[in-house]
Amino acid sequence: MKYNWSVIGHEKELKQIESDIETGNVSHGYLLAGPNSIGKFTVAKKMAGILQCNNNFCHECPTCIQIQKGGHLDTMEILDNGESIGIDEMHTLVERLNMSKQSNYKICLIQSVERMTVAAANRFLKTLEEPPSDTIFIMTTNSMRLVLPTILSRARVITFRSVSAKYLEELLKQTYPDKDDESIKQASIFSLGRIGKAVHFMTNPDSLSQYIAIYHDVQNFLEFKSVIGRFSYVDSLLEDEDTAERKISVFLDILTHVLRSKSLENPSAAKKYINTLSKVDEHAILLRKNVNKRLVLENLMLAI
Repeated sequence: MKYNWSVIGHEKELKQIESDIETGNVSHGYLLAGPNSIGKFTVAKKMAGILQCNNNFCHECPTCIQIQKGGHLDTMEILDNGESIGIDEMHTLVERLNMSKQSNYKICLIQSVERMTVAAANRFLKTLEEPPSDTIFIMTTNSMRLVLPTILSRARVITFRSVSAKYLEELLKQTYPDKDDESIKQASIFSLGRIGKAVHFMTNPDSLSQYIAIYHDVQNFLEFKSVIGRFSYVDSLLEDEDTAERKISVFLDILTHVLRSKSLENPSAAKKYINTLSKVDEHAILLRKNVNKRLVLENLMLAI
């Protein structure tokens, strides 16, 4: 590839983006879709750097450095802070987009675009349909099912997929030659094909241990129908305020993966698992909106 993306894997998707840039066929809107911790937002920022840098994406000029640090005037970021994207934030974005640019483009990076409220999405759509000259939106999502169809229809969707555990294991062996084989194997398996997550596990072994424990909990949990037992599990997720949010995030992440795997393993019951996945997504949105965590999780336990 022509550019240094600093991303492992995803050669096909990166070549598609490079082709768009090289042929002058850059869309005004991109949606990078795929599981979390797979490198989507890293690619989004690198893409912004390629488009804005006048020195062949040198990584050293003020433009490259400012974009990397999130401080470039004409490259705006709406990061996923766990909150919804509201109408006020969207008004501020539109105002900035309408200002005179000092760079090649006005670029807006939106992480987890599905977080938009209805009002914010309606305001955003007006701009996405008729963007100011030389404006590019690069959005990411962990779930296309949660993105408004009107946004999907106006963006060029590039899907980033998980890699195989075997492929990931070989990459980790090359990247971490000093690590033992068992740690590499566990990180490869339990990262669920997400390179960013695997790297996190290699540098944070305690996080990997916790993840494995919750993974087994979820496997058992789906076979356990007792409401009392499920509500007790909610208690365990919420018992420590400092770690509750992270535990819930990991629980939903693993639950989604396990349900997807079961739908593939058992095609005759696929519809049931897909319906359950929809319920998980719905409750995940409520948690992002700061609805009472216990209430949301207990409702989820009853729904699945």
